[in-house]
Amino acid sequence: MRPLHCLVAGLLAAATAAAQPDAVPPRFDVIHNPDVYFQDTPQRTLNSVLEAIGRDRYDYLVAHLLDPAFVDARLGATQTYFERVAADQIGQTLAGSTMRAADLEARIRTVGLRLNVQNLVGQIRHKLGDEPENLRDLRRFARDGQFQTAGETATATLPDVKDRALYFKKVGDRWFLENRKEDRPPAKE
Repeated sequence: MRPLHCLVAGLLAAATAAAQPDAVPPRFDVIHNPDVYFQDTPQRTLNSVLEAIGRDRYDYLVAHLLDPAFVDARLGATQTYFERVAADQIGQTLAGSTMRAADLEARIRTVGLRLNVQNLVGQIRHKLGDEPENLRDLRRFARDGQFQTAGETATATLPDVKDRALYFKKVGDRWFLENRKEDRPPAKE
């Protein structure tokens, strides 16, 4: 039997480790959850993508599992439109008419980004819902794929499929699924 002080020390160490904040900040108000969605290898990232889809966590998929450069570029292309929508919505409220100009601009940017992210999440959800073969392919890559890693990039292929592959890139210590279909060098950040 272990002494009580060993048990207490063990509990304190576990509590301290659990209290350590994740080094990855929230993105689009979505908290990073490395205990459920692993990204230490391309294979585990793909499994995390499937887990997020299975849990209807498309927001997590966009915020933390898809290539951040792709997500940011996609949002950047539509941000102006969503800021106009946000300005119209905010302008119709009493709060919008009483805000200082600087606060109003910040609020429009924040609401515009939130609407933009929701739109991208919805597009991905609908694409996978409308084209279920894409989800079947992702599952097959996870189950049967052959993963080749070369430095900060990786490719998953299927032995019997020559015209499709999945591409991953490593940013920091996390792997992300890229949104590309052909074998080419990834875009520089």
